[in-house]
Amino acid sequence: MDLDTAWKHLFGLPIVVEHLLRGFVTPVASRLDFGSLQELSASWSGPDREQRHGDAAWRVNYSDGTGRSLVLLLEFQSSVDQSMAVRVQRYKVMAYEALSRQRRFDACGQLRLLPVVIHSGNQIWNAPGGAKEIKLGRDGEILLPLAFSYLSLDVQRLAQQDLPSRNLVATVFELDTLASPAGIPGHIRDLSAWLPGVVDAAAVNVVLTTIVDWLAAVTPRMFPGSGAAHRMVAKMQQEVRERENTMSLLAERAKQWEADWLQQGIERGVKRGLAAERELLCHMAERKFNAGTAAALAGQIATVTDTDRLTEVGGWIIDCETDTELLAKTGKL
Repeated sequence: MDLDTAWKHLFGLPIVVEHLLRGFVTPVASRLDFGSLQELSASWSGPDREQRHGDAAWRVNYSDGTGRSLVLLLEFQSSVDQSMAVRVQRYKVMAYEALSRQRRFDACGQLRLLPVVIHSGNQIWNAPGGAKEIKLGRDGEILLPLAFSYLSLDVQRLAQQDLPSRNLVATVFELDTLASPAGIPGHIRDLSAWLPGVVDAAAVNVVLTTIVDWLAAVTPRMFPGSGAAHRMVAKMQQEVRERENTMSLLAERAKQWEADWLQQGIERGVKRGLAAERELLCHMAERKFNAGTAAALAGQIATVTDTDRLTEVGGWIIDCETDTELLAKTGKL
C-alpha cells in the first residue's frame, strides 16, 4: 500500500473522521450529529467536464434539527504545495457545482464546505491560505479568517503541542513524528489499552488493523535506513490480523514487541559500546515516563558495565507501572 492510499484508507473510517473533528475542529464538533456521518465521492466533475479527484469527502448533519450539514473536504500532503490555496478554491467550486446538480443542498438551500489540508511532511507547512484554526459565527456557522481558504493541520507543528488524549488522529500524528522506531510498540500498546473504551466492539479490530496498515506504509519514509523497523511493523501487521477479537492478548504482544525491539537495540549497542546501551535505555524511560525519569536513570546506570544488568533494566522499564517503581529498582544497582 502506498503512502497516499494509506492516508485515504485511514480517513475512510467514520470514527477517524469523528476524532479529527472532535480533536482538531473543536469549535463546531459539539454541534454535530456524528451518527449522520456519510462518506461522499471525492471525485468531482465540472460543467466543462473537468475532473478533480480529491482525497476524501464526508458530510455530517448539525444536531440542532435545522437541516444544516457540513461537507468536509480532506487533502493529504507529504510535501508543501505553495499553490494549495488555488487548488482548494477550485476544488470547492467543483464540489459545490456537483452537489448542486445532484440537488444535495441543505434544507435551507445552502452548502457549507470546509476544506482541511493535513500535512505530514518533514517541512513546516508555509503555503499561503491555510488557517491554523476556525471560529464560529452566528448559529454555529464556521468562519475561516479573512484571506484564508482552508484549515491547515501541520502534523510536525501539532505534535509539539498538547494533543487530545484518547484520540485516534492524535495517536496517528504522534506515530508519524516519532524520532525513533523504539517508540512504536509503546504507542500501539497504549492504543490497544484505551481503544475498546472509545470504539464499538465490532469496530475495534478494523480500526487497529487500519492504523497498523497505515503505519506499515509510512515507516519507510520515517525511518528509511531501518530494516529492523520495517520488519517489526510487518510482524505487527501479521499478528494484528491473526488476533481478531483478542485485544488483551494484543496488549501483551505489544509489550513483547517493545521488549524485542529493546533487545535488538541493546545487541546493536554492545557492538557500538556501553554508552549506546545506556542512551537507548534512557530514551525508553523518557518515552514511557518523562525526561526527568530519564535523567535520573542516566545517573543511576552511568557506572554499570555489565550488559546483562543493563538488559535487566530494559525489562524493568517495560514492566514497571510508575517511574517511582523503576527508579527504586535501578537505585539498587
